Amino acid sequence: MFKKASKLDLLFFLMRNGAHKENFIISTTELANELGISQQSASRWLIELEKDNYLERTRSGIRLTPNFMARCGTLYGILQNVFEAKERLALSGKVMSGTGDGRYYISMPGYRSQVRERLGFMPFPGTLNIALSDRSKKAALLNSKGIELKGFFKQGRMLGAAKCLPCVVNGRAKGAVILPMRSHYGPEVLEIVSAKNLRKELGLKDGSHVSIEVSQG
Repeated sequence: MFKKASKLDLLFFLMRNGAHKENFIISTTELANELGISQQSASRWLIELEKDNYLERTRSGIRLTPNFMARCGTLYGILQNVFEAKERLALSGKVMSGTGDGRYYISMPGYRSQVRERLGFMPFPGTLNIALSDRSKKAALLNSKGIELKGFFKQGRMLGAAKCLPCVVNGRAKGAVILPMRSHYGPEVLEIVSAKNLRKELGLKDGSHVSIEVSQG
């Protein structure tokens, strides 16, 4: 009696054996034995998958198609979101003017290059400062792993490290909460960096209410 298998098992078997990179040579009898199915089923599945443009067969072997690998990439993204979903923390507060420290530090190449490399965007030279409605939530962020920005020396002075957590402001503008190891702000203030000027992008001014969803790692 043959065990229950599917065409998906066949595709995964081919992928595990490198058929997404180069031609893989195997007979339908060998394939059937590997999957625990009949030789007739193995032959039929190969024909059907070839018609679906999931694989190609030549004298030099079987190879998975770019079409199939593109579908795998899409599936990978979906599964990653499901199985590796990070806990999200919702915060709210009001926009406030800062001291100008954010603009000063984020303008430095040593920080800008790290933000681009580790967060995937070149930061606007400045931060959006938020007076939190619940200051205790900043403590939860400080205990999160986050993405590290390393400190560095500049003109004989050591500039401190910081931690970043990806976030979304008002449900549509992406950025990152930045938590410096040393900050002039207290637990009631949150700083956010983004590729864009968030005040202009979201039409904000001092006193504007904002919601922030932070991904904790």
